[in-house]
Amino acid sequence: MDFASVHGYVIGFGVIGGWAIIAFWSLILRLRKRDEAPVFWRAVSVVQVLLAVQVLVGGVLLVMGRRPGDGGGGTLLFHLSYALFSPLVVLFFAHKWARDHRYDPYTIFAVAGLVIFGLTFRAWQVGVFGA
Repeated sequence: MDFASVHGYVIGFGVIGGWAIIAFWSLILRLRKRDEAPVFWRAVSVVQVLLAVQVLVGGVLLVMGRRPGDGGGGTLLFHLSYALFSPLVVLFFAHKWARDHRYDPYTIFAVAGLVIFGLTFRAWQVGVFGA
């Protein structure tokens, strides 16, 4: 298995699936009105670290001259937008709002997990099939 396959399938599906699990788990915690769930927050940390590793591996591939999908500039822009910039913005606001107690943290991470799941899945599609 080459480096691009690890990026696209092994880590990629881990990130996509991880955010789907976070979204679902957070929704369950919200509906059950749980106050404390330290295991959940550790899982959020693990998925965030996995996302960071995915970004680093993607950066290495980019430096090596590999490009997502059809290799065009538009495809690269879409892939980076879905895989890097948008998830970072979502996580920034999710953490900010959860810390500020503006909304219920589980509600915030249910929505954030669902959005990042969709973004990373779309990033995978663009990376494999092109824009």
